Amino acid sequence: MAVSQPMVCGKFLEVQGERFLIRGVSYGTFAPASGMFQFPAPDRIGADFQAMATLCANTVRTYTPPSLHLLDKAARYGLRVIIGVPWSQHIAFLDSQRTVAAIRSEIRRQVERFAAHPATLMFALGNEIPPGIVRWHGRRKIERFLGDLCDDARSASPRSLLTYVNYPPTEYLDTSCFDICAFNVFLHREADLTAYLARLHNVAGPRPLLVSEAGADSLRHGEERQSALLMMQLRTAFSEGACGAVVFSWTDDWWRGGHQIDDWAFGLVDAKRRPKRSYHVVQRVFESAPFHDDQRATWPRVSVVVCAYNAAHTLGECLASLAGLRYPDVEIIVVDDGSSDGTGAIAAAHAGVRVITIANGGLAAARNVGLSHATGEIVAYTDADVMVDRDWLTYLVQPFLNSNIVAAGGPNVVPLQDPWMAQCVARAPGGPTHVLLDDRIAEHVPGCNCAFRRDALVAIGGFNPIFLRAGDDVDVCWRLQAKGWKIAFAPSALVWHHHRDTVAGYWRQQVGYGEGETWLMRRHPEQFVRGRMAWRGHIYSPLPQIRSFSDERIHTGPFGAAAFPSVYRTYAHPLTYLPHSGRWQMTWLALLVAALAAWPAAPGWAGALAAVSLLLGGATVALCAAHGLRSDVRRLPPIGRWSRRASRMLYGAAIATLHFLQPFARLHGRFKGMVSAPPSLKRDHPDHHARRSGWADAIDGVRLCLRRPVERALWSEQWMEARTLVLAIADRLRRQRIVRNVELDSGWWQDRDLTMVDQAGFKVDVRALVEDHGGGRCLCRLALRSRMTATLPVALASIAAVVVLLLRAGLIGWPAAAAVVALGAIALPVTHRSIAARVLSRTINGVAAELALTELDRGTARGATAVVAQHRKHPHHVPARVTPFGGAVPGAFTSEPAGGMVRLAVMQLDESNL
Repeated sequence: MAVSQPMVCGKFLEVQGERFLIRGVSYGTFAPASGMFQFPAPDRIGADFQAMATLCANTVRTYTPPSLHLLDKAARYGLRVIIGVPWSQHIAFLDSQRTVAAIRSEIRRQVERFAAHPATLMFALGNEIPPGIVRWHGRRKIERFLGDLCDDARSASPRSLLTYVNYPPTEYLDTSCFDICAFNVFLHREADLTAYLARLHNVAGPRPLLVSEAGADSLRHGEERQSALLMMQLRTAFSEGACGAVVFSWTDDWWRGGHQIDDWAFGLVDAKRRPKRSYHVVQRVFESAPFHDDQRATWPRVSVVVCAYNAAHTLGECLASLAGLRYPDVEIIVVDDGSSDGTGAIAAAHAGVRVITIANGGLAAARNVGLSHATGEIVAYTDADVMVDRDWLTYLVQPFLNSNIVAAGGPNVVPLQDPWMAQCVARAPGGPTHVLLDDRIAEHVPGCNCAFRRDALVAIGGFNPIFLRAGDDVDVCWRLQAKGWKIAFAPSALVWHHHRDTVAGYWRQQVGYGEGETWLMRRHPEQFVRGRMAWRGHIYSPLPQIRSFSDERIHTGPFGAAAFPSVYRTYAHPLTYLPHSGRWQMTWLALLVAALAAWPAAPGWAGALAAVSLLLGGATVALCAAHGLRSDVRRLPPIGRWSRRASRMLYGAAIATLHFLQPFARLHGRFKGMVSAPPSLKRDHPDHHARRSGWADAIDGVRLCLRRPVERALWSEQWMEARTLVLAIADRLRRQRIVRNVELDSGWWQDRDLTMVDQAGFKVDVRALVEDHGGGRCLCRLALRSRMTATLPVALASIAAVVVLLLRAGLIGWPAAAAVVALGAIALPVTHRSIAARVLSRTINGVAAELALTELDRGTARGATAVVAQHRKHPHHVPARVTPFGGAVPGAFTSEPAGGMVRLAVMQLDESNL
């Protein structure tokens, strides 16, 4: 029976080139029958499979290896089988090498036995290792063992699909080596299930997500409630983009642990195979999966815009994939951005494609042209070097229907058939990816896979045309969020993105990104920390350097008994990725050049300088090599005639090299961006008039270094409490990546109300005062003062050590050494304090705009004193006093000018309150 091998296609499965959405039921386990393992007699199996086919199921999940006769029966009725290969996972199996060897041998044997059968869909190598066992052996040992099982199964059948069936108590296990991410999930509230599936999609990453068990007990809930729960669970799984769902179970006839189970009834049919109400409900859901016709009728019209510049070699493939979209109402627009090859002709040759030819003006300008010609309520964008999944738009549109968002985006992955260097580039840093604030809301979605409400995109003026090659998607996402709007992440709206397939191509790409980054920094200075993008969200990525930027802390409950452990993501220490930064690499290279220059005059000290340089450079090389070794290349094919082992080594070496080159390319791009920045960039900044000059920040930095306060004065026509102002400042500070921590006075501080600690460990204290100026008007005064921390002395000591080495090597003299140390002692603290002053200034400006406060012309105490003097000459009536409970006391204050009568009235009020 010739049936093609199932394969993974993005977030879904395919069989014979067609989408295979798993509509499954679990089968067993049953009491052992003679010669039939743990399955019923052949006639009963045939009748069961015939009824499953009538149910519109296409998959059967078994928990033990079946017989070949069972697989033949499944193939006869058009069913595929998920073959469970159990092993002794409920004991401390890793404590015995003999047990481990037996498990691995059995895995290989069973995979070899069933891999070639046409009814085999995939192998499930284990099911729900208890959390106590994971706790006993340790998470890492369990993960390594599962990886070994995966390798054993692949050695037996390289093309077979593999999974390990996990469940919520051990959600944190890394099972990325398997083809499919499978989870048993029993949640009975739709909101909980929807939220958890969003979480599991981020666990799965670019792999398909399978709900391998879902169901409800008809004994405890009743048949009507069971059917309602199954309808909700299945429809939610399909609409959330799972590659399928398996109902637990087919029948109430269930045998486990050597006993017949009679106090549970999860079956769609009872033990005598009589259909329950849930059978007919599941049948209707399976018939219409993944979406029924009533849902499709409500989907809005979508315009897909493809901007192309000299893209003749990839555009045809892109448009062919768009032609295969299974979305009911879509128009496709190609904007030919002044191409000199056959791009326009290729686009025109595709039926149903609208081609717009313009003079070359850059990517953002081309996207705006596409926006102006789009007729859809939603405008989706992709690139000419992208292939879309046939259900791309289907899942990209879902967040617009289910939530109040204005934009959405999905993941992009490299096609498996791309050259081996493209696979390495896809695993190198700096690629286009999504940044998530939580499991559903994104801070950024890449331009190759995004969609917007047309009216929202028009409201912000579309894309900024100054961005010619990169940065336009980041800019538009930040501008949308500045309006208070949200961007959603659609994990199943996947596209395949061709990455650069040469080192030179990767270098040019990163230079372009660096250039765009420089322009973004001028356009959105509040989004950068010391020249780096300050993402508030997380980059959920399998790349090793991304994982090293953060860590996970897992709360599994007392004794590891939590049904749903809490997984917290924490930022790693800045030193973790410092050796990979461009500044670090430029430093050790400069030291190496200095050592070579000093070698003829002072070889001893030059050797010491070279040793320091090589030590710093060695840290960089070691870090890049670690990233290369940690990259997941298990599923990549061998390179040419190289063996699989040698290919893995070559993949790792290439990835490590790209890690090493990327900071230099970005640095080059940053310098290029400074030189080539368009003149309109600074002029067009939306907050241009509100921005302070760098000199003002530097002056404030000097004052803070001298332990002098920096004061700001804000005028309000309405009364405001100091607490309100301080809390607003703290809230806005906490949203900025540069700020590590914000501490508020809990009653123990006498000299400050708020302390800001930045990522470098510098502290700035803020003290607030609100002066009452009558008539409800008030003057809000803020005083900033910095405190010394250990960070600065360490930095100065490092500079001094390097200067001593340069001095001893004869490269500089005593005057120059003294000048460098003096400059460092002045420049470092002033620079850091200036950055802190800029952050607080920007924060105070934002709070002032939010609370309708007016900044005085002078931000110092002198300006505030002048206003006070002015109001003393023209006194106003004082407002009613606000009590500690927030209510005003009428008549507490008289209409007399501020003075002794006010003081007397206050005293009387306090006595009356007593």
